Amino acid sequence: MRIAKQLKLAGLGLLAILLASWVMGPTSEPVQAEVSGGIVITVNTTADLADSSNFDNHTCGYTSGAIFFPAGDGQCTLRRAILEAGVRPDGDRPISIQFNIPTSDPNYNASLQVWEVQIDESHIWELDRRFITDDGGQVTIDGNTQPGGRATGPKIMVNTNRDNLETGGRSLEVRTSNNIIRNLGFIGGGQIILYEGGNTIENNWMGLTANGSGLSLASDASSQARRAMARGGIILSNEDSDNNLIQNNRIIGAFERAIRITSGGDNNVIQNNFIGMNASGLVPSPFNNGVNCTRELDYNASFWYGGRGIQVTGSNNTVINNRIAGLHVPQSTNDTPPIAMEISGDGHTVTGNVIGRDVASNDIGVCGQGILLQGTQHLVELNTIVHSRNGFEPVDDGTDFDTAILTQSFAVGSNHWLTVRKNTILDSDEATHPDHAYRFASPGVPVELRQFNPAKVTNISGTTVSGTRGDDAVQPGGAVISAACPNCTVYLYADDLDGRIEAKEFLGEATANAAGNWTATISRPLATNEGLRTQSMANGNGVIHIYGAGTTSKLSDTLYLPPKAPTSVVISGPTTGVTGTEYVFTITVNPDNVSLPINFVITGAVSASASLNDNVAVLRVTWNSPGNKSFTVTANNGVGSSVVDTHSIEIANAGYNLYLPFIVK
Repeated sequence: MRIAKQLKLAGLGLLAILLASWVMGPTSEPVQAEVSGGIVITVNTTADLADSSNFDNHTCGYTSGAIFFPAGDGQCTLRRAILEAGVRPDGDRPISIQFNIPTSDPNYNASLQVWEVQIDESHIWELDRRFITDDGGQVTIDGNTQPGGRATGPKIMVNTNRDNLETGGRSLEVRTSNNIIRNLGFIGGGQIILYEGGNTIENNWMGLTANGSGLSLASDASSQARRAMARGGIILSNEDSDNNLIQNNRIIGAFERAIRITSGGDNNVIQNNFIGMNASGLVPSPFNNGVNCTRELDYNASFWYGGRGIQVTGSNNTVINNRIAGLHVPQSTNDTPPIAMEISGDGHTVTGNVIGRDVASNDIGVCGQGILLQGTQHLVELNTIVHSRNGFEPVDDGTDFDTAILTQSFAVGSNHWLTVRKNTILDSDEATHPDHAYRFASPGVPVELRQFNPAKVTNISGTTVSGTRGDDAVQPGGAVISAACPNCTVYLYADDLDGRIEAKEFLGEATANAAGNWTATISRPLATNEGLRTQSMANGNGVIHIYGAGTTSKLSDTLYLPPKAPTSVVISGPTTGVTGTEYVFTITVNPDNVSLPINFVITGAVSASASLNDNVAVLRVTWNSPGNKSFTVTANNGVGSSVVDTHSIEIANAGYNLYLPFIVK
């Protein structure tokens, strides 16, 4: 693929070799300074000045025979600077493209203190190399080199003039290595596409308005907003897109993906980016009560459109400390809503990311899956996912679950595993859709993993928790999926009592012995409205089905509650009666979720003892002699103190009537 591209360049005599150009307006003479170990090219105008006769061979100040020469108007546009950076020989590198545009430039915005560079969409722009024998690259484009301007965002904003709704804005294509693109803003769509490795893309705004408040639509035609949204953000586009660093960018409104590794790039780092929010990392009022995920094909100004998230393929990529919230796009009813993270390939690390919550801790949510996993040997830990929505249905056994992290496919074998642990998962805001923090899709994942039951809790005493291996799962037809997990790691998560399977806080872990028994110390006592969910991880091959060490199970379906002491016992029943008649009394031990069994003793006119496997008992008594009958119930379950109640009933002889005087007033 790379050879074919280079032969094409050689045969075409270098058509347009630069990094998708942005251009700056006229002023002083072009500056082309030599510095120690390289060249500085200074952009001095926001105009593009491109036309079919000069855009592919005009530089700012470099001459190479009759092929490349400075433009006759003497101005240095960003397009010309990028072309020159691509065609200069390797001996001139590194090359720094800087900015020095006057405030008299017609595209200077005095209120925002930014310069808006205009890009003509009719011409391509890319950073390439002159000949196939060149290495090229080593070009830095830094908007902060512009003197003056604001300190709260990029001074140089690039308008890609995305008027053509069918083709979209022009993308900046980087076909060389070891370049740096930083501190630039992109208005109206477009992408940065990396075809090779070692590049750094950082501190850029994409898809935002110039003031950073929200989405900049590429067209005023609201009915066409599906295409008018930004085409995407930063794309790593082939197998040579390795070792790139994508960090600290603000991207909103991507209709494709905000950041995407498409064709197997390896060892890239994607970190500290804000996606779906404004430049401050917020979804502002009135949208910050939660993203509206109504599926409409046309743009609706009452919705927040954060765009799409991150997609990763290839091997050994790192996705760390990114924040994603408010993802939503115009879409039809049957379209899959935007997924925050789509992870496939091999050996990726996904950690410390926050999905669905902005920097002000507003629980915004996202309209699709939190994390969708495919492939093998990934580590997914210490992420926070808030209010993710349903992206794929049905899941597992046909039930429609809102699953925050879903493994869709998983290769079988001892050299395959997925480690998904210590993530914080908060519920959906749709109470009618029960959540599950982490599940596996059918049929992409074998039933032996889908239905593997993690460790169970047998005792909670303050911060000391103990338990055993989980219960075997019995399948229809009688097949048994063993839950044996010798020497496994057990993870413990706090969850509330709302019925959703969540992981509201990671509290601790323990390593089981060969029999699967374990004891852990959690980081704090459970609150009165909390229980524990468990998750197991194999520490050896073939422990969970035939998968390798590091394979983690789903979270437990059971919510394990700490022992609840009785708070009261209440006797309900009649207070008068006659001999020879059976009377019924109800004994209720509170609260409803008191720990069982309950031992209770009845003394007084009636004597008995029993063990309750429910918190309600029925006592039936017949008295054969008259008088005041009183009895006491004492209840205790071994937790806290005993509770006591006494009941009295006046028993008269049967067959006798008591007549009272009739008083007339």
